[in-house]
Amino acid sequence: MTDSPEDILHPRRTMSLNGHEEAERLFLDAFNEDRLHHAWLVTGPKGVGKSSFAWRAAKFLMVHGQQKVGGDSLFGDALPPVVLSTLSVDADHDTVTRILAGTHSDINEIMRSPNKDTGKMRKEIVIDDIRALINQSTQTSSEGGWRIAIIDSVDELNVSAANALLKLLEEPPVKTILFLVSHSPGKLLPTIRSRCRALKLQPLPIESVKAVLAGKYPSLSVEEMNALSVLSEGAPGQACSYAASNALSLYQDIMNILGQFPRIDVPALHKFAEKLASVKADADYHLFVDLLYFIRQRLLRYMATGEEVTPVSSNEIAIFHDISSKSTLDQQLDLWEKTIELIGRASRVNLDRKQVILNIFSQMAALVSR
Repeated sequence: MTDSPEDILHPRRTMSLNGHEEAERLFLDAFNEDRLHHAWLVTGPKGVGKSSFAWRAAKFLMVHGQQKVGGDSLFGDALPPVVLSTLSVDADHDTVTRILAGTHSDINEIMRSPNKDTGKMRKEIVIDDIRALINQSTQTSSEGGWRIAIIDSVDELNVSAANALLKLLEEPPVKTILFLVSHSPGKLLPTIRSRCRALKLQPLPIESVKAVLAGKYPSLSVEEMNALSVLSEGAPGQACSYAASNALSLYQDIMNILGQFPRIDVPALHKFAEKLASVKADADYHLFVDLLYFIRQRLLRYMATGEEVTPVSSNEIAIFHDISSKSTLDQQLDLWEKTIELIGRASRVNLDRKQVILNIFSQMAALVSR
């Protein structure tokens, strides 16, 4: 078993899952009543626990599902009904240890793969990935039980791959269960959605997110856990991702810039933009975009409703109040549409990221200086 951070945080390593009891109950009911659907569309916000749920269900099926697949015992007599009340399994079970190690041959995880020619990670799941899944589904399970495939995420299928998956869903192989993880199910082909049983995972309460953070990052301060829980908007996976990055520091940097408006410390802003625009800072740039979206949405909600928000940084409420006193909601909405367009265009045509960042903050400052 590798000890890399990516492997440690992989959803298959999760042995407990907080806050999704309703989804678990629905899956267990289907199992106990012997009416498991061949495809489960697991939806919800990014980082809410969809992949962890799929792997939790997969471990459960590999441990307890043989009886549902086989129907009879070793001696040919009918097996008694199996009624289970939890998806939890023993981490020391031989089957589970192989799943945790990533060596169980009857579980297939489909994700974006590296391009064999360039070595770079593809931006989509391609048809060859789905063809490999189809080929596996035609083979007999190595252990006589379920074959399970987890597609993470189905949103990333290109058109050819989506059509190939649709054919698989239309003619589902026996003893095969698919878990399709989706952050944006509305963007999927309606024919794919209609052939799946949907399980929607809801954002968790802040206290539940904090409990997950405490288990994975016990060295975090109370203030950091509170801030990360609010920032993740009820998605513990997102909170853990933020905890492993410099999200809180970057968030504070953004708020400090906003707090200077309408004045701009030009040298400091250029230094900030240059750092995010460097070749090695790709992850930080995308994190900046995510945090900017979060901040703007909170600001717009604050201006629209007047409701106090739970702050991520200490100066956040004062900044929101100041900006809302110097601009209208309509002005901010118009500016936000232009910001979204600029960020999208930068991604499509590879604009200079430094200039994009400078333009974003310059336009924001200009609006509140009128």
